[in-house]
Amino acid sequence: MGQGALGTLYGDGDAIVRQGELGDCMYVVQSGEVEVVQATPHGEQRLAVLGTGAFFGEMAVFERELRSATVRALGETRALK
Repeated sequence: MGQGALGTLYGDGDAIVRQGELGDCMYVVQSGEVEVVQATPHGEQRLAVLGTGAFFGEMAVFERELRSATVRALGETRALK
């Protein structure tokens, strides 16, 4: 993970947020893609793939709740916190 002028660079498979963590910020995908996955009793379930310009984690800004899903980089991704 590297810090850049426009956000943080994540490598393929790096977790940006993890299910169950307390959230207090949101993210915007500046380049690349992320996958949103949720752990279930039957294994991981992919909920979405988000690309450049998409945002995630916004409910944590308002609700201060535990993250409901894990968001991981798909390939090299830059996201602004």
